[in-house]
Amino acid sequence: MGEAALYVPPLLKMGGAKVRPPQSSAWKLWAVLALAAIMRVVPAVRRPLQVDEAYALHVASLPIAHMLHAIATLDVHPPLFWLVLHPLVVIGVPDLALRLCMAALGVGCVALLAWLVRLWHSDTAALIAAFCAAVMPSLIFYDITIRMYVLFDCFTLLSFALLSFLCTRDDLSVEQRRAAWWGWTLCTVLLLYTQYLAFTVIAAQLLYIVLLRRDALVRSLAGTAAACVLWLPQLPIFLQQLPRGGLAFPFYEHHELSALYELAGQATIGVQTHGAAYMALWTSLVAWLWFAGAAIIGLPGNRRSLAVWLLVPAAITLVYGLLAHKLLFVDRYYLVFALGLCALTGIAVQRLGARSVAGAVAGVALAAMGALYAFDSDYYTADWPGVAGVLKARAQTGDLIVFDQGSPYFALNRLHALDGHPLILVFRRADVAHIPKLARPFHRVWLVLFQSGPVDPQARILHDLAAVYHPAGYWEYLRRLPAEGASVVLFVR
Repeated sequence: MGEAALYVPPLLKMGGAKVRPPQSSAWKLWAVLALAAIMRVVPAVRRPLQVDEAYALHVASLPIAHMLHAIATLDVHPPLFWLVLHPLVVIGVPDLALRLCMAALGVGCVALLAWLVRLWHSDTAALIAAFCAAVMPSLIFYDITIRMYVLFDCFTLLSFALLSFLCTRDDLSVEQRRAAWWGWTLCTVLLLYTQYLAFTVIAAQLLYIVLLRRDALVRSLAGTAAACVLWLPQLPIFLQQLPRGGLAFPFYEHHELSALYELAGQATIGVQTHGAAYMALWTSLVAWLWFAGAAIIGLPGNRRSLAVWLLVPAAITLVYGLLAHKLLFVDRYYLVFALGLCALTGIAVQRLGARSVAGAVAGVALAAMGALYAFDSDYYTADWPGVAGVLKARAQTGDLIVFDQGSPYFALNRLHALDGHPLILVFRRADVAHIPKLARPFHRVWLVLFQSGPVDPQARILHDLAAVYHPAGYWEYLRRLPAEGASVVLFVR
């Protein structure tokens, strides 16, 4: 059989209908989907709004022309997510309802992953992959975030599943095959308008087709070309945004090797642990060992399976980031890697035997990590309701509020904690030196500290204010995730 010949998974029979075992595992998949729902709905209800979510809601609330202008000039993403979010925010859909919609998409991703793996492998592999995705900490954390991440994951999985459907089904009619190709093309368009990481997905799929399925090359190139033509209106904005992409994470500069080491943990079981040295160290070690073990066991003989090719977009993202000098080591850029690792784990555990004691212990450990992010508030986003409570109870009218990193403004403003107060939002390092002069007319100054690294890594604002004012109060809201800790300091002259 040549390289471009039709690959037939073990569960398909050439020239005929599919042959599968009895559907006794259907209830197990529903149980896994129910588990995925619980692991997402609970934190969706309990977790405070993250600053990026509050920013997204703020942008989506703008008049649509202003919204699109803000995205083009201040952001680094395509507009589809905001175009979907805008009418929902305008008509007053509550934040919780939007969170639950994100959670529903997250559960849908678990189902899509199970379908994708099942197209190439067994029900057992699909079930194990779905279980891993259901309890994966990084997916739990970002699947409920009101951002484009889970929408992008959903389109990516659907794209891979449709391409797998075309590659594994030789019994499709001409109309069915044409519809599947059109569906794949539409997914490609939606990916391009959701997140620019779509280019890594497209590159991975075209590489797969060139290497292993050249019989589909003409159709895939035609579909990609059609998708790119439909994306052309976004090209000028993309070129305008491109220089800004990857520049928001300067704390990785000159620490690329440690960032690369931490990336496996950040993208899977140790999400948002950057800065927590011990936890970041051991979660990354476990994640790399997990990936290595699953690859050694699951990859041999499965190079044609698109389920394992879910790992390739992450590799392309990493290579691009290094070559373009972009600091793309952020966990949320590698969520598709987490999904690919889940798929590879399902394949590996199937080979070891579904009743492997080691596999069961690992599954329990993974579920325990997922439970921390789902149920333990110490692993939630920053406690902005707590910060808002302090400001509402203790701040006096006319007090100045300074944000040493401006993004908390969006979360606290939604909680109506900033009404009646002059504000200073610091977004650039160059602005740090001006804060003492700007604060001089005010008798009382509140300083909100959050993720100071990108803007004020030496805490100059804190020290400069302390040199002029007397610290009169300090409130700390820490999480086990360093990136989600917040503090408030009151200075009085």
